[in-house]
Amino acid sequence: MSPSSGPVFNLHYTGLNLKKGVTAEDFEHFVREQGVQIPAYPGWQWTLLKGLRGERQHQYLMLLQAPSAQHYAQYIDANGDQTELAQHFWQHRPQALDLITQWRTFSTFAERPTLFSHYSQVAENTRSTLPEGPNYQVIDGQKTVARVVGIHNLALRPGVTSEIFESFITRNIHRIADYPGWKFRMLKCLGGSRIDQYVVMLEIESLDSLNAFHPELDVSTDKALAFVQEHQDAERMNEEWRELASFSGAPQLYTDYLTIGGNAA
Repeated sequence: MSPSSGPVFNLHYTGLNLKKGVTAEDFEHFVREQGVQIPAYPGWQWTLLKGLRGERQHQYLMLLQAPSAQHYAQYIDANGDQTELAQHFWQHRPQALDLITQWRTFSTFAERPTLFSHYSQVAENTRSTLPEGPNYQVIDGQKTVARVVGIHNLALRPGVTSEIFESFITRNIHRIADYPGWKFRMLKCLGGSRIDQYVVMLEIESLDSLNAFHPELDVSTDKALAFVQEHQDAERMNEEWRELASFSGAPQLYTDYLTIGGNAA
């Protein structure tokens, strides 16, 4: 899959209006009860994330996902601003605009001048057992789906070009072994107001699943160690990766986030 045909992502840093006395509980209650009714552009998804552990613990991030670069460009221009089509979308949804106005009383929204980064997808593990679907789902009569999303920053070693690293990842993506219910994506930053080189994005089916393998920062359970022993080619691939770039996790910057809410449809 070429980067132009795969999904693209925006990460918007979200901050509470602390000077107005807004608490995390206030904000999250609004998002779950009302904010989830804010629609996404056709084919898009938005997810609000809260840092569980790592660099941005207790801080928020808005994750936007568009199905392709072409879909993204229809609604967001190269500067990160709304296109004419996007403005038309919101003009025909006055109730959604009212909800966004309410959202802004609690925190910043996913729009400039909020800091953001824009990514294309270099590769994904298509053999992942994580079911397709949004990271946050409320289904009548069932437990709410609230996935964990890990954002792990990477850096290339001196002398290693983007072409070398991306070629290695795309040629070896079939060797990636995700834990059951986890999904690996490699993303490349294309722009925004905060520029990161590459990030690994891990989508994890639940907080219980994260804790089953890594209950604390840089702690692996016996279950995780046994999985590594059973997937030695994946471990060899990881060692080859480390020759080109930093690996996911310590000592690099990363945050594991819990999903707080997302668009209803």
